[in-house]
Amino acid sequence: MSTHQTAVTKYVTVKDIKFAYRLFGAESGIPLVCLQHYRGTMDHWDPLPLNTLALTRPIFLIDYAGTGLSTGSTPTTFSGWASDIASVLEALNIPAVDLLGFSVGSFAAQMVALNYPELVKHLILCGSGPSATEGLQPTGEGIFEGFTSAVTFEENKAIYLSAFYTSSAESQKAGLEAWERITTSRQDRSDWTDEKSTQNQVAAVMEWLKGEGDVSFPRLGELKMPVLVAAGAKDDVVATANSLVLWKEIEKGFLCVYPQASHGFMSQYGVLFANNVELFLGSEMGG
Repeated sequence: MSTHQTAVTKYVTVKDIKFAYRLFGAESGIPLVCLQHYRGTMDHWDPLPLNTLALTRPIFLIDYAGTGLSTGSTPTTFSGWASDIASVLEALNIPAVDLLGFSVGSFAAQMVALNYPELVKHLILCGSGPSATEGLQPTGEGIFEGFTSAVTFEENKAIYLSAFYTSSAESQKAGLEAWERITTSRQDRSDWTDEKSTQNQVAAVMEWLKGEGDVSFPRLGELKMPVLVAAGAKDDVVATANSLVLWKEIEKGFLCVYPQASHGFMSQYGVLFANNVELFLGSEMGG
């Protein structure tokens, strides 16, 4: 069985863009499509939770247009990201998926599920929130700017550890272990997104935060598939309170909050998180 570390990068051309993707894990079953966080690529996933999930199901990773190994320009709206994802899956003849989105990837995942509901069987939203509405809390001071301006390996490491993990010794230890797994899991890793893609991602985030255009909050009642909202109890990147606002609007919403964790809860509780996802995807209540 292939893993995150050994998966072969493949390409599919859609709308004149060559999208890079990887498919690994179990050889049969509904794929779990994973959409990455701000400025990240396929090479910025933690292999621990993904390889645990890959024991029982195929895992599908993709670089958004204009990021990592994909060509083209990153769309400036999350509905644009969703359109790309749906088009890639159609081109690959994948008619149904389970969908996991992390951070801004969860914003795109919401739009995939809303605009292409026949495609998504289960939706998992990690470190997430809806588009603009009352009751949302802002990102912690300096965090977004820190991720945007980080250039060097050490700068990215510093903001990752300070933003994705709490200041406790236990959480920081988990963060260092995750950083080591992420940065050593593959050779010839893609870098963080370049300036142009970053600017376009910022534009998508700004539209989302303003509630402009095709966004999720007014439409969350349209989601009819089971949805798992997962969060760290002390998230300052996408405030934990925002996950609660999101969860309350979803008809078949399940909520899982991880104690003493921030945005990096998927890594801090890697195996437990994977087991929780497995339970959600496999249970009668989840399906």
